[in-house]
Amino acid sequence: MNANQLMFILFAAMIVVCSILAVTSRRILRAAVYLLFVLVSTSGLYFMLNYQFLAAIQLTLYAGGIVVLIIFSILLTH
Repeated sequence: MNANQLMFILFAAMIVVCSILAVTSRRILRAAVYLLFVLVSTSGLYFMLNYQFLAAIQLTLYAGGIVVLIIFSILLTH
């Protein structure tokens, strides 16, 4: 097993576990953080496939949007 296969297994396991946790979590802040981990892991897979532009768009748009969601969830739930 080489390093690429190990990184793929790590990213895939992180995506599966964090997506299940994001759906089943009862707290909105934890669900948003799990979703952030899913999107960062997805961009890691894009980097592995040498799709640097798509990975950068994934990080800036989607993961940046989750950070905004976290900020709004903190502000609106208090």
